[in-house]
Amino acid sequence: MKKKLSSIAERRQLLVAQAEQQRIALAKHIQPLKGGLALADKSLNIVHYVKKHPILITGLVSLIGLLRPMGAVKWMRRSWIASLAMRGLRAWLTKATPAEK
Repeated sequence: MKKKLSSIAERRQLLVAQAEQQRIALAKHIQPLKGGLALADKSLNIVHYVKKHPILITGLVSLIGLLRPMGAVKWMRRSWIASLAMRGLRAWLTKATPAEK
């Protein structure tokens, strides 16, 4: 019984050491991505804020429409094209991703 417990303890120590090495390697490989991931995180925070406070965006768009009508039309056209592109991308990604069983 003691032999089995010591074998398990040795195996555990080996696994803990391997996990530590893997964490160090992962941290080293992720380092170049930190800037991009931070930007993506900030962008997601902005999207969540806009979803929670749509009246602010509505007011801002209304203000731009009053101050610069042609600028508002230009931005509406751009946002419409962007929304169509996002829908197409979402549809393409759902078709491209194989279904999990």
